[in-house]
Amino acid sequence: MSADELIYLLMLLISIALGHLVKHTNGVKNKQNICTAVGTCLVLILCRGQSYHSIFATVVNALIIKAVGPRKCHKWSFIFSFTYLAFFRAAGYFGLEKPTSFSNVVQLLLTLKLIGVAFEIQDSFMIKQAASSKEQEEGKAGKTKRFVPVIEEPSVEELFHYCFCFVGLLTGPYYKYKTYYDMLHHPNSASLPSIGPILDRIKVLLPVGLIFLVSSHFYTVEYMKEDAFYENSYWYRTFYMVPIFVVFRTRMYSAWLLSECVCMSATLGAYPKILKTRCGQGPTIDPKEVSEQDLARSDYDYETIHNISAYMCDSTTTFRDGMRWWNMSVQWWLKNFIYVRCPLRAWSTSATMLVSAFWHGIHPGYYLSFLTVPLVLWAEDLLIKAFRSEQNKITFDWINWFLRMRAFDYLACGFLLLSWEAVTGYWASTYFIVHVVTFIGIAIGLQNLPKSRRKAEDSGRAGVEGSSSTNSERN
Repeated sequence: MSADELIYLLMLLISIALGHLVKHTNGVKNKQNICTAVGTCLVLILCRGQSYHSIFATVVNALIIKAVGPRKCHKWSFIFSFTYLAFFRAAGYFGLEKPTSFSNVVQLLLTLKLIGVAFEIQDSFMIKQAASSKEQEEGKAGKTKRFVPVIEEPSVEELFHYCFCFVGLLTGPYYKYKTYYDMLHHPNSASLPSIGPILDRIKVLLPVGLIFLVSSHFYTVEYMKEDAFYENSYWYRTFYMVPIFVVFRTRMYSAWLLSECVCMSATLGAYPKILKTRCGQGPTIDPKEVSEQDLARSDYDYETIHNISAYMCDSTTTFRDGMRWWNMSVQWWLKNFIYVRCPLRAWSTSATMLVSAFWHGIHPGYYLSFLTVPLVLWAEDLLIKAFRSEQNKITFDWINWFLRMRAFDYLACGFLLLSWEAVTGYWASTYFIVHVVTFIGIAIGLQNLPKSRRKAEDSGRAGVEGSSSTNSERN
């Protein structure tokens, strides 16, 4: 475990303890001030001289919201936030200090929050406009028929409190301003369950964390960058990506499970089960449509901040479903703010993957991996349509599970090796095995589709388009 990972662990454990303080604190202002004070201290301690990036981005977005107005603030917030994110990462080229890992992750999550709250403001404005003109309320709010809660436009002070709340500051999950608002305004947060849900997460965390500690001792990314690594046999090099992905995903699982515990300790994302909450979205049923008695009798859950399901990530049989259960709050953000709003529907998946890659960073490895995803999805779609049937579905699903796990292994190397030379050098040493298998799958799938389906595929695949991994009602 590296020094940075130890610091993350320590900060998350401290945050869990402080979350319980927030839970048992009375008064909206008191809760708000504790959350912001702790969050600001974390930013100043970890980011130090680079803290001004987060403050500057928040101030400018607040000015955009106030100056542009609710109708178009989401567009300008999106443009500014991603432009500034690019400048932030390229700071070294402008004579500024290069971003540290801590300041980078704070800026990443802050970008989602700032753009997300602008979209919430715009959606709320459109809903109010539609209601006032006696139109169907769902018609203009992100083109969705789901319940979309209306928020009042936050003040500059409230926006700052939301952005610098310590919950989710370092490792996520992403949560909406409305979710944050509901946490602060719950009339009796001390009565909400938190210990039980935290223990449930710890039961998963302990074996996952142990696997990470053991596997990371024997398998390292640094070794993949050494000349000695490429002196090994082809099959050793190719299957080395399997344990490397074990290290990568168990590290991410551990961080996300702990971050969910932080949310639970502060009761962020706690809603009655009767409201049928979903990750990122929150309630999908208007609380006004449920009686007070039913709300009072209902148990609570934390599905709103449920960011990872390790079991489903590893066991589901398709590439698409595997992505649906990975970093679910960010998947929800990408789906609802990019995928469903993309003006060119045929390119919505590619646009979503491009935005996701840009959000993750400027390293070529992100783009090489993310822009391969639409090809993998297309191949999987074609093969399922061409070959999966009731008679062979068990065998087909097992084969597809093996292939999709190898695709995850392969693409994860882009996230770990990062540079063009390192990623393409490693992939070349495997003879680009996943790319080759993917193109073979596309060719075989197209050749074996029924004629009616083949015609539809050929006419509808502008831009190598497939159904997005974010296009899931589960998220």
